[in-house]
Amino acid sequence: MYEYAATVLRVVDGDTVHAEVDLGLDIRVRVTLRLAGINAPEIGTPEGIAAKAWLVDQLGSGPLVIRTVKDRREKFGRYLATVLVDGRDLNRAMIDAGHAVAYP
Repeated sequence: MYEYAATVLRVVDGDTVHAEVDLGLDIRVRVTLRLAGINAPEIGTPEGIAAKAWLVDQLGSGPLVIRTVKDRREKFGRYLATVLVDGRDLNRAMIDAGHAVAYP
């Protein structure tokens, strides 16, 4: 498990974001991140639209920290990560706000 500074480029839905990750030494990569441990409603539903809007609002426009779960991609090519904004775990906050459910 590693922690990196990152900037969100685009929120895809309530549990997937595109981000630019700072690996250090002036090395930046663009990746797709799946928020680990949660499952948000599909974007084509009213609940999915609300989950995405809530996540966009919580992320704001500033820097954040991502904590990787494992440094390999899952079956859809996304890295699993916990997203932290000002030290607050947004994955857990999505569940607490009712916009996602825990996912093993």
